[in-house]
Amino acid sequence: MSLHIESTENALAELKKQRTKTLTAAISVSFLGIALMGLLLYLVHIIVAVPEDPPMVAYATQEGDNPDIDTPEVGTGTGDGDGGGIPGIISKRCDLNDRMKRITENGGTPQCEEAVVKSLRWLKKQQNKDGSWGGAPHNYKCAMTGMALLSYLAHCETPLSEEFGETVLKGISFLVDQGMKNPVLSLVPQRNEVSYDHAVATYALCEAYTFCKQMDIPSISNLEKVVIKAVDKIVDNQNTDGGWAYNYNTKAGAHTDLSVTGWNVQALKAAEHGGIRPSKGEIRTALRKAAAYCQKCGKPDGLFTYMQKGREDAAARPSLVGVGVLSLQMCGNGSDSAARKGLDWMLKNTNQPFNWKANNTSSNLYQHYYGVQAAMNRGGDVWKAYNKAFRDSTLGAQATDGSFTPNGFPGPGGLVNSNGGSINDKIYRQCLATLMLEVYYRFLPGTGEGTRNS
Repeated sequence: MSLHIESTENALAELKKQRTKTLTAAISVSFLGIALMGLLLYLVHIIVAVPEDPPMVAYATQEGDNPDIDTPEVGTGTGDGDGGGIPGIISKRCDLNDRMKRITENGGTPQCEEAVVKSLRWLKKQQNKDGSWGGAPHNYKCAMTGMALLSYLAHCETPLSEEFGETVLKGISFLVDQGMKNPVLSLVPQRNEVSYDHAVATYALCEAYTFCKQMDIPSISNLEKVVIKAVDKIVDNQNTDGGWAYNYNTKAGAHTDLSVTGWNVQALKAAEHGGIRPSKGEIRTALRKAAAYCQKCGKPDGLFTYMQKGREDAAARPSLVGVGVLSLQMCGNGSDSAARKGLDWMLKNTNQPFNWKANNTSSNLYQHYYGVQAAMNRGGDVWKAYNKAFRDSTLGAQATDGSFTPNGFPGPGGLVNSNGGSINDKIYRQCLATLMLEVYYRFLPGTGEGTRNS
């Protein structure tokens, strides 16, 4: 482990001390509660003989009546960039009873929760000694570690978690260490795909930073510094057309595409909701430019193109519909024409259960990772159709060891490209499937801004 971050062992020791203090505090509170109950009963006995004042009628406050209380629904945040609502959302997905309630209310089953836990246990066994996930042949360890961390954080697994705390801490520490040593979160900065690698890792670190800040988890050395540096990289390297290009090329005519843009938008939205302020530029300005880029990729039939009209690969692709719609929702443009048409296309074309077989495109996990989030944000018929299509098929594709069987999806457009062989393929497939099953309660740092119809 590099000297850029305090040793994982020391951090773990501090976290264990905090768990002990928390348990001691809980026991003390319990004893205090018993004492107070006894005192209350005594006072009630005395007060019975005292004449009563006229009764005062108090009406229960309806959710939303108090402007100081922010309890948004899943995937509906305010989109105003102040980070509001994070504590309430986290508490609702961290409590098992509340999580199960949200699962059932949003169309899930208890099996969804069981599958996620099995998946997280499988992922724990795949973690490398340095805290990362993934490896050869492409060495996209930063992106794979980011995907794994997002899966744990979605289930409210933090450095304080009993079963997965050490796993999460080591993953965060790995990315922070890379961020202190390198200008980007990537072990392969020379590759075009660095703009995927860095974006996914930044997305995960922004969520980790928000969790640690809002839940009073002991600070991880240099986490905030690396998060700001990583967000700076994305804001400062947005292409002139509003999207993001291979190798973060900012020149006009560079290889800018919707797939790269989608991951960078997610990272910036997570940063915005966490109250992270880059030292270069403004997140909201960058998201407005990104929205304009995504709108130009929308087609009248609801499909979205890989590159903008007039570029070398401007073909419309079903796999990019969810990317375009979710990106627009996260930018605050979920009610735009392109987003509405994309959702209409999803409703018409996602009405059959996924065929989870090798070389079958109906279970393209890259497509549906975005699609389930966009559909959940919208709610109504499009969500019901999407949920029916993916839920049971995804559950049925999980093996007894918690892994998800190969299904031939064509990859994320830059990270992995085969249908099952390398460790990157396995980790990526695992995380996409897991995040899809967590959509029922996961805090989505992006929203449809009032587009949800439940």
